[in-house]
Amino acid sequence: MPDRIALFSLLLTLAFAGPVTAATQTFGLDDDQAAPAARPQAEWVRQAQVLEKRADWQGLLAWGQAWARAEAKNPLAWFVQGRALGELGQFAEAIAAYQRNLRFAPGDVYARNNLGNAYRDSGRPREAMRAYRAAVETDPDYIQAWHNLGLTFYLTKGQAGVTQALQKLQASDPALAEVWRTLAIEYSITRDERVARQAVRVLRGLSAVERARMFGILFDEG
Repeated sequence: MPDRIALFSLLLTLAFAGPVTAATQTFGLDDDQAAPAARPQAEWVRQAQVLEKRADWQGLLAWGQAWARAEAKNPLAWFVQGRALGELGQFAEAIAAYQRNLRFAPGDVYARNNLGNAYRDSGRPREAMRAYRAAVETDPDYIQAWHNLGLTFYLTKGQAGVTQALQKLQASDPALAEVWRTLAIEYSITRDERVARQAVRVLRGLSAVERARMFGILFDEG
């Protein structure tokens, strides 16, 4: 066990020796995790995608505001505003936009991930970690949110704090320690999603009680 902890400490040093950034969920990029859009909203969605790809954040904000005026209860209209506001550095407003998004779509893990980013960037890491946690508890396959959770956990607690959490997890259940080490550290080093997905498969095999125990230890929930 001491050798594994020493190796883990070395991995921490390697993983976070350089600049670290949170993974932001985009709205319109053509990948498997682009924010979902209903077909009747095609024009709103298409223009939002164009503005995002141009990095026209003021334009995207204005478009999202117009969309919300037309469809005040459409969560995507608020996601678009949150995306733009986050890029503009208006984090309090971005938080409010994502919260409106989640009021209408509580299961939107993409909004929860970006809400976590806005909390983190505004100096509220505890709220950020809760948002990322909610995202991965809803969808354990959402690798970006796992990365952000591990990254923010490290930046908040430091190397000693993360190592201590790993030791507690190891004492409680080695499977939990292995999942956290893989998702929070190895994936951050390699950015190889195969590494993360292997850990997620283990995580999915754990009971709800075991997952709750893991987060309880990590979040010092007694």
